[in-house]
Amino acid sequence: MNANPYVALGVRPFINCCSVRTMHGGSLMLPQVQAAMAAAATQFVNLDELMEAAGARLAELTGAEWGIVTCGSAAAVALGTAACVAGNDPVKMLRLPFTDGMVNRVLIPKNQRFAYDIAIRMIGTHLIEFETRAELDAALKEPVAMVAMLGKAEHQAVVRLEEIAAAVKPRGIPILVDAASEHLEKPSPWLARGADLAIYSGGKFLRGPQTSGLLLGNKRLVQAAWRNASPHQALGRPMKVSKEDIIGVLTAIEIWFESRDAAAERQRWYDDLEALRRRVARLPGTDGEVLEPTGMDRVPRLRVFWDRTRYPLGGLELRRQLLDGTPRIMLDDNSATEDAIAIDPFALQPGEAAQVGDAIATVLGAARRTQAAVSQSPALTLAGDWELQVDFLRGARRHRLAIEQRGADLVGHQSSVQFEGPVQGRLEADRVEFVFDGHFEGSRIMYRFSGTVRDGAMGGTVALGAASATAPGPVNLSQFGTGEWRAQRLA
Repeated sequence: MNANPYVALGVRPFINCCSVRTMHGGSLMLPQVQAAMAAAATQFVNLDELMEAAGARLAELTGAEWGIVTCGSAAAVALGTAACVAGNDPVKMLRLPFTDGMVNRVLIPKNQRFAYDIAIRMIGTHLIEFETRAELDAALKEPVAMVAMLGKAEHQAVVRLEEIAAAVKPRGIPILVDAASEHLEKPSPWLARGADLAIYSGGKFLRGPQTSGLLLGNKRLVQAAWRNASPHQALGRPMKVSKEDIIGVLTAIEIWFESRDAAAERQRWYDDLEALRRRVARLPGTDGEVLEPTGMDRVPRLRVFWDRTRYPLGGLELRRQLLDGTPRIMLDDNSATEDAIAIDPFALQPGEAAQVGDAIATVLGAARRTQAAVSQSPALTLAGDWELQVDFLRGARRHRLAIEQRGADLVGHQSSVQFEGPVQGRLEADRVEFVFDGHFEGSRIMYRFSGTVRDGAMGGTVALGAASATAPGPVNLSQFGTGEWRAQRLA
């Protein structure tokens, strides 16, 4: 087999300028973590005994009362919720996610809804949003299982963690904070400020196993979460964490707190950003500026920008061309604008910053020499009522579609079972593109249609996705794959 297992499968690796996103592989495991996991793979142990010992070690390392390793941070969210709803009561545990007769209401600040709160809802809970202290007090008039919070958005909330804790702790209601995208600190600021459970990723900044997470906090709740997890025969049985993952996470945390040179790491980030900026800035009308970290972020980024009149290329098109190029480079879709994109240095390996800077300069330079295609005015009209069908990998959905046309621009409305909303699009000659947009719980649902118009009908391919407000780029908005679609005009 080829020495590179990805290339052997026909998959091209890339230089990662997007930090630690799971979609792009998270982070690279530390060599010490790889060695510890390889050693752990040579013997058998009892998982309950191992997690009990790991819990004590995690408490020692992090300053929390207790901890467990989970198969990713979303699993930690689900298991922490299960602990708050069912504890380790078998009568309740084996009924999840059917929670009739149980306390199943979870409160969450309105500004902290996020894509992964589906891990809370999958336990059978109902999320109740609040924004003001009055709304919190009103929600507390009925039984509540838990309060959930998103760490990186907490500083923007009207009601802060300390005030929430003062209101719910006397009622015995625990608080869970998802801090998966944050750097682990000792002690966890969330636990110190009043939360009962805090969640971190083991496979992001810690550079442990990619499929690992941490649940830290109140010992009884954390131990109850473990009893809801695999290898136990409860709802969390599919959320299996291996003996190797447990040892890998412990090793990563030991390095994080005991031997990592944080100052040298931070200086390397700034050095890489400056090396990248210098190479891009060789082109007239281009440059970069450092974006200092804010809130719970710790890693600076470089905003690369260019004069759009000289370089007629948008950020997403720059990203696409670099992803198709050699070396293959992944830029952050969420930060892309018409004349800028941001670079995160955390995942860059030695020498890669210069390669990225050179590649960006090359693509922008080529765009300067390329004339933009002249748009064709459509000779067709799509105004009117249509019936549209989307064929998924399994199943189909029918929509009623009403379109208004203003030149090449399309607007309108669509309706289907459990999904309706506005339509926006464009018609260029016989090529049509339009979008269905809607919201459910904490996510924005989007269908992106592209296709052709022929003989009074339309058809083509639709990209399917959903995203939270904090990560609305095309990667998430196409994460569920594609379908085929066709539409017929209604008489």
